[in-house]
Amino acid sequence: MAWEFKDGTPYSGDTHTLAGIVYSGRTRTPSSRPLVEASTRPTAKKVQRSTGPQKAKKKPAPKAKGATAWD
Repeated sequence: MAWEFKDGTPYSGDTHTLAGIVYSGRTRTPSSRPLVEASTRPTAKKVQRSTGPQKAKKKPAPKAKGATAWD
């Protein structure tokens, strides 16, 4: 199975699994990095299209004094 780092750099070496995530290196160390399978890594991100200018939300009118129990 081919492994890559999340940035796309290929990795060939020992691996270990911790909490369902595969990491580089034979054992867990501070230099271990998470890995992804080379075939499962997304190739391109989808660009979100804008629907046009956003309309400004109107503020609700202030309540009259005495409209609540705390006034």
